[in-house]
Amino acid sequence: MKAEIITSGTELLLGEVVDTNTPYLARELAAIGVNVYHHTTVGDNPKRLLQAIKIAEERADIIIVSGGLGPTQDDITKEILAEHLQVELVVDPASLQKAKIRYNTNEISKGNYNQALILKGSTPLKNDVGMAAGIYKEINNHTYVLVPGPPNEFEYMVSNYLLPKLSAAIGEEKVLRSRNMNFYGLPEAKVAERLDEIIQKQTNPTIAVYAKNGIIEVRITASGQTSEICEALLDAKAEEILTFIGEYFFSYGQIRLHDIAFEELAAEEATITIAEVLTDGATTDYWSRTLEYPQVFKGGNVFTTLDHAHTFYQMEQVEALSAATQVEHFAQKAKQMYQTDYSVAVIGWGSENLQDENQERLAWVSISLPNDELITKKIDYSRSQNPARWILSLRVSDFVRRAVLGLPTLPTDNP
Repeated sequence: MKAEIITSGTELLLGEVVDTNTPYLARELAAIGVNVYHHTTVGDNPKRLLQAIKIAEERADIIIVSGGLGPTQDDITKEILAEHLQVELVVDPASLQKAKIRYNTNEISKGNYNQALILKGSTPLKNDVGMAAGIYKEINNHTYVLVPGPPNEFEYMVSNYLLPKLSAAIGEEKVLRSRNMNFYGLPEAKVAERLDEIIQKQTNPTIAVYAKNGIIEVRITASGQTSEICEALLDAKAEEILTFIGEYFFSYGQIRLHDIAFEELAAEEATITIAEVLTDGATTDYWSRTLEYPQVFKGGNVFTTLDHAHTFYQMEQVEALSAATQVEHFAQKAKQMYQTDYSVAVIGWGSENLQDENQERLAWVSISLPNDELITKKIDYSRSQNPARWILSLRVSDFVRRAVLGLPTLPTDNP
């Protein structure tokens, strides 16, 4: 089977958005035995999109178009394909009902109504993340697939609905299962290097390594006659991977670094607070989003200067102390104020906007444990390629995770 991937969107041609969908999909298709020989990108232009589809029909069995399923006027993918195939667009009842619930009205906009349209006779691909239904249509000896462009919607739909359907259509109707393993503390190249031996020998399951905002994701994909066979294959491969980079592993699926620590604190019925100085509130902001255990995190304070922090905590004559000593004072004071079991303090760089590429990026972090023991560490992320604000929140989160779980500190300080 041969497939061609078409990405649609003028923003891709202008370089305003980087296409991550195509390489992701190409790897996943290769894993189930589908060859991809051509990638095509077109703007939001009806004639050029139609031309790209016609060219793909000449050289591929499966034509997959990403993008153009949104609610705006330049989202034209469905209309172009429907006209080309001379197939009517009809409403997918499940998608329409989802839109009515999402917007709490029976009178949804024309744009949102259009998102619920699919090609007549096609199979809708469920969108559990966004609003636009995907489309799977077999006609004229070709398979046409339309999937949304936003990467979070795209990847979820491809992984959970498209790949299993394609696997079944290819021949043996095998079950396809994937598992994501999350690692922190090693660059993508180092992870690939350590796993090179098993990647080179991979057959089933297959392994793919991705870098996502400072986190390294290793995806294992297995195929077999039953779910049980797939899960056994995934278990064995995950165990093998952990023998190479297990000290950097922190979760499966979508679980974040600090969620691991907060889950442990919830089990202990313990609480935590944070004080940040000169960090732009990076970690407080990160921890406060989509809280899984709100009873654990009591919040905290963010200060734009050391003087403000000293005044708030009624700390006098500490300016001459080292940053390490000051951050420990802040951790102790925050713990007393919020009456928590754990407390964290961070002294950072002062601004996210570092103009000098060679400027040091240093921070100090300290955690006070229930027995009042303090663990303190200097964080140097001068060589990190990730944004200063984001990488600091990850470093602090991993430091806290390791302290709460009693794990060794990060083996390297340059992920």
